[in-house]
Amino acid sequence: MKVTIIGTGLMGCSLGMALKKNGHHVTGVDQNPVHLEKALFIGGIDDYKEFDDAVKEASLVVLCVPVDAVKNLLLPVLDILSPGAVVMDMGSTKAEICSAANNHPKREQYVAVHPMAGVEHSGPMAAHVDLYFQARVIICDAQKSSTPSLNIVLEILQEIRMKVIFMDSEDHDRQLALVSHLPQFIAYALASLNDFSSEDNKDWVQLGGGGLQSSIRLGKSAAEMWIPIFDQNKGHLIEYIDKYMAKLSDLKIMVQNNQHIEMNDNIKTANTNYEKLNYRNNKPRPFVPDKGASRVFYS
Repeated sequence: MKVTIIGTGLMGCSLGMALKKNGHHVTGVDQNPVHLEKALFIGGIDDYKEFDDAVKEASLVVLCVPVDAVKNLLLPVLDILSPGAVVMDMGSTKAEICSAANNHPKREQYVAVHPMAGVEHSGPMAAHVDLYFQARVIICDAQKSSTPSLNIVLEILQEIRMKVIFMDSEDHDRQLALVSHLPQFIAYALASLNDFSSEDNKDWVQLGGGGLQSSIRLGKSAAEMWIPIFDQNKGHLIEYIDKYMAKLSDLKIMVQNNQHIEMNDNIKTANTNYEKLNYRNNKPRPFVPDKGASRVFYS
């Protein structure tokens, strides 16, 4: 299959590597010529072309760009997409993007996809072929995509061994605000504390152990990717920021007033929820069939 990947950073190059491993021809499109050369060098793409040519020649177009760029590019891609071809995006928000496409005459050729994969690093040199292996992937508003379009996307997701979940786009954004966007926001808040920048405190690296490192890991993530996510999902995100701040305030009062019983109850709740939320304890059942099974996934 001829696949065009628009955006040759971490996500795009990692996908390109996985698709090439399965015999697909991958063409890259990117405004950054350095990214294209690096993507070609590491094997994330086979070649690169201009936007119009790359889209028109593709059976599958994948938008691996920040969500504000997805929203701006989706309709122009649909405008020139060949009959029978499919476009999918890899954005972390879905409601605004899906809404933008809903009235397009080629809406059924679009599949809204969100892979729950990634690392705090960015750029093509951070890519690796197994980034998506066994990761969860969400398809939103599947009923608005045609059966052939869905089958093309699901076959690709099967080939790279992802685990598929179907969701409504609005529900996706509400839930992702809590489980993904809020943790990212908290990491930025913690890592940007002025105390860490102070010249009076130079021992943070030596003193900060695994707890600090795990808490600020996401603070390395690129602003150009996350600011648009925060913007598109600000309603749900602000709701959960308020809830988080209220919980912090409650815990602060417990510390101030030596309310050990109440603090103990909260920590016990945190312990219990950790066991529920730890993905190692709750591996989702794959919805994608094993290789060799029927290739008709959706009807």
